This record gives sequence, C-alpha cells and structure tokens, in this order.
Amino acid sequence: MKRHAWLLGAALALGCGGGKPANPDAGTNPQNDGGTTDTPFVRLTVDTGPSEQLAISNIAMAVGPDDRIGIAYYVKVNDKDSELRYREVRDGQVQATAEKIATVQRVYGVSLAFSPTGQPAVSYLGGGSDQSVFWLQSDLAVSYRDANGTWTERVAVTKGDEAVAGNAVSDTGYLVGLNPSIVFSGSQALVVYRDGHNGQFPQQDWAGSDVELASGGPTAWQHRVVASGGDQKGAYGGHLQMLMADGQPALVFDQAFGAADAPGQNVYFQRRNPDGTTWTPPVQVQAVGNTMLGASMAYDPTVGFGIAAVDRFTSRLTLITCDGKTGTKCAAAQDWTTPDPVYQTGSGGWYPSLAFDPKTHDPSIAFHICSLESGRNEGSCSPSDDALVIATRVEDQWREVTVDTVGGWSPKLAFLSTGQRVVLYRASGTQALTLAVER
Repeated sequence: MKRHAWLLGAALALGCGGGKPANPDAGTNPQNDGGTTDTPFVRLTVDTGPSEQLAISNIAMAVGPDDRIGIAYYVKVNDKDSELRYREVRDGQVQATAEKIATVQRVYGVSLAFSPTGQPAVSYLGGGSDQSVFWLQSDLAVSYRDANGTWTERVAVTKGDEAVAGNAVSDTGYLVGLNPSIVFSGSQALVVYRDGHNGQFPQQDWAGSDVELASGGPTAWQHRVVASGGDQKGAYGGHLQMLMADGQPALVFDQAFGAADAPGQNVYFQRRNPDGTTWTPPVQVQAVGNTMLGASMAYDPTVGFGIAAVDRFTSRLTLITCDGKTGTKCAAAQDWTTPDPVYQTGSGGWYPSLAFDPKTHDPSIAFHICSLESGRNEGSCSPSDDALVIATRVEDQWREVTVDTVGGWSPKLAFLSTGQRVVLYRASGTQALTLAVER
C-alpha cells in the first residue's frame, strides 16, 4: 500500500491538473530540462535557487519515519550570503515552502539525520568567526527542528583543543566543523568533522588537520579525536561520511592537502570499538589519486560494509567490500576485497553514492557520466552522453539504469521502505535541486 501511495502522490506531483507550483523556488512538477520521459524515475524539482559549486558537497538527504525524505541544501541569496534550507518530500509531494535553517557566508559541507523523535537535525559550519577575517563561520553547528518547523542552532565545538590529541599542532586553533557528518545513536547525536586549526597554512593547518567527534547534544557535548593528523601530516578528513553499523559508528574519509576544499585523495576507514569509546586506527583501504567529493560508504547487516570511490584522473569507479558485521573487522587493509570495476569509460563514474537494497542486499551506486570521451571536465560535458545513472550489482554483474539524461551533480542515493530508490542531485546545466523517485 505504501508503494501505491507513493506512486499516486508522484503522479499528482506530475501536475495532472496542469497547475503550477505555489512557490517559485520549488515545485512538484518534473523539470522541463529536456530529459527523457521514459526513465523509470519521476523527477521532482525541490528548489531552483542558485548554488555555489564547491569541492565539498552542499546537499544532504536522509529518509525518516514513514518514508519522509528530508533534504538540506544551500542557496546563494546574494554576493555574500547563502541560506541553508530544509524541505521534506512525502508521498510524492515537495513541501511548498522551504524552512530557513541559517544564513552563512562560508559553505563547507552539510549533513542531515533524523533523531529518534522523528525530527531532523542538520550539521554544518556555523557559529561565529572567533575574530577570523575570512572564516566568518568557524564552529561546528547542529540545528534541531521542532515539530512546528522552527530550527534552533546549537554550537557543539568552538575550539581545536576541546578534543585533546596531545600534540601542539592539533590542540590549537578555532576552525572546527568543516564537512561534518551526523548520525544518531539512540538519543545521542554523533558528529564527525575536520579540525582545520587556524585554516590557512599548508602544513600545520591543512596537512596537520584532524578528524574529531562531538557526541551528545543539544546543549551538552563530549569531544574526542578520532584521527590525529598534527604529527602525521596526513591531511585527514578532507571529505567525511559516518554511519551506524552494528550499534557503533564507522567512518570513511580522504586526505585534502593545501585547503579546506582541495581535491581529496586515497580512502581511509575507521570504526568505533565495541567498548563504545575508542576507535580503530585510520587505515588506508584504497589508493585513489582524486576522489572528487570523496568516497561513499554503506552498510548492510547481511553483507557488511561497502565503499564506492572514483579516481577523477582515470574515471575508474570501483566498489570494495568487507564482511565485517561485528567487532573490529575491516580495521586492516587486507580485510577488504579487491576493487570491483563498476565504470571505466571516457569521463564518468563521477560523484558516486552507494546504498544497499535492504531486501535483496544488492549494492546500487548512483553516479554521473559526463562524456564517453576521456579528458572532459565539468564544464565541457557532451549533451548526447551526459547522464545520471544507477548501477546495481546482481549476481556479480553490473546493470545500469538511467535516472536523468541531462546528468546530475553530487547525487545522494537511498532506499525507501517500499524498495524504491530515491536520488537527490543538482541537474546539470540548470543546477536545479532535483529528487528522482523510482516508479
């Protein structure tokens, strides 16, 4: 019945009555973008407001209770300011009016999760400048939504020494909260973030960056260093993703040398130990020259972990897996499988997002194809080749389905309880924030 309700809602969203959206910056009609109409996905326009293209993703999605799809994203409202907004999609209907979470000048990542109350929380770089001229936001912020739709910002971390690493490089500075990732463990929020110290120097700030964790909330937080880069100069935490696995958080990240939004490289994995406090050491599980927006990790209780990553230099997209459902398995590089090639043609495999089908346990990866010719960049994709696709591995064979023939930047893939796939992305060309729902 849920699947039928979704399909009916989506059909109504297609504008059977010919009406226009009530709000000019969002709508429930498909984009008039020239994309194919016979795709097995219904496309819903979430917001047409302009965005900044950064090397850190500025959109986030999570599926909540009753298949409510929560979406957090930035819209540039003038030369200086961007609004962080929230919308929900339910039964094929896009929430008519966006909810404003915050206004910021520095856009460096966003993450969204639903709490046990059924309300979303969003983490981002917020708070104050701490007297920095450039970093007008420099704190780890988490905004909580009330049932009436109002948002309250809480600052979880303001200084680099709140999580103590024990070395002078790590335990200093004011720039915390870069590219955060939030999950919930019971009522407790867990947020990982990159500590960029003072956010300007190549060695002590960027090469010496740390991955840290804030836990608790909304008002009381504990802090821990997860991967200390102050002495190792590993530029940890360039792009971050955390999820819950067997009751404990697990983390994937890459290295970003030289800047907060520098290209990422290599793929690292960590998971929290069963003691609920300590973490396994960071281990490189894959060598990648340029990860674009970072690797994507998913977890299935039957299969274990999967990590999808593309190398921008070669447009080779691969999947590695680890059957590590308990304990500290996967904490060693040899625990992971040899990379399975998913896509390696022309200029493509970009921005992968991985999810496991909760019923069949098959992995699906959403990614962007720019051109069948190699050497293309984001601004020179071929209109005849441009596409957003999903590849699914069934009995060791990868099978592709097209989501949108005009392509899609930074897709976020998830499954509904009905088994339908949903993909959030920015459409190539128009950059309209779009949600594709499987029919």
